[in-house]
Amino acid sequence: MNTAIRFYPPNERIKYKYRMYLMGPKRYDKKTWSKVMEHIRCYETLNDFAALLPLSVEQIHNYIGKICNQGLSLSYIEQNLKTLRDFFEWLTHQNEYMKGVDYNILPYFSLTNNQRRMARAPAYQESYEIEDILRVIRQMPIDTEIQQRNRALITLQTLCGMRIEELASVALGNLKYDKLASNWFIYISPRNMRIKFAKTRYSYFMPWDDDIKDIVLRWAEKLRKIGFNDKSPLFPSIDNQFGKNLLLEQNTNPNFITAQTIRHIFKKVFSDAGMPVYRVHSFRHTIARWAELNGTPEFFNAVSQSLGHSSVQTTFYCYGTMTPSKIGQTLSMLPRKSI
Repeated sequence: MNTAIRFYPPNERIKYKYRMYLMGPKRYDKKTWSKVMEHIRCYETLNDFAALLPLSVEQIHNYIGKICNQGLSLSYIEQNLKTLRDFFEWLTHQNEYMKGVDYNILPYFSLTNNQRRMARAPAYQESYEIEDILRVIRQMPIDTEIQQRNRALITLQTLCGMRIEELASVALGNLKYDKLASNWFIYISPRNMRIKFAKTRYSYFMPWDDDIKDIVLRWAEKLRKIGFNDKSPLFPSIDNQFGKNLLLEQNTNPNFITAQTIRHIFKKVFSDAGMPVYRVHSFRHTIARWAELNGTPEFFNAVSQSLGHSSVQTTFYCYGTMTPSKIGQTLSMLPRKSI
């Protein structure tokens, strides 16, 4: 088939019906079903936009060979093959398409055992030590409102370890106090925040020193005094071209800070402090690893739930492994024995 043709009409009809299925009974949001369609588009592209049906084992093998030569990660390829397997399985249940797909050949949409292990092997995640983060926070300048906001932003991430979209969308009203626990927390709610899987949770402050907690609380109090309400952003967007009174000028309709701006702030603060630049997400690793080394199993479980994980196994597998230096330090503290 001529590769200049960027679509094949019969394929488009099939994909349209599948998209309606994902949006309807499956209840996928746009971001999720769009990713599914991208994977199917990849299959079409590497097959020169040939007809999706009928499907044969030879076609599957040829496709896997092609996609493995595209320089893509094995984790991406594994997800791509799983998506295609689900798509063609759906076709086996459609009266007008089931003759073109043999259900028994769908398992061929898979990598080898070794490739699957490589795809699922977690990459080592660099993260800061909590002591280094606290030192940087205490040294940050607070002469302007932008600097005060940035310090409060990094401090809250150190206290709660939120995902970046959660941090960007947190409102003043999400900061709450639990009288029974005598601790502050962020009420992470899909009603007004951008949350992974729309899961509600309570992200309590980690037990750092009071001067660290006070940074966030004083910032929130400042916003309240100048007219911000529960629906206002805890970290508003501030334009450098205005002066220190910018918040006063914008408090009628403040904008939320963007994830891109947050990344820029973290990068500048830690590079200026002479430290390596890690992802904002790495603070979650810092918290989990600290909890694993310094707390009880019950404490680790509480941290796991605060991070929004469905089980402590998720926290331990993804975040809780020791850094190589910590392994070395732990082993070096063992009493020496004569051999």
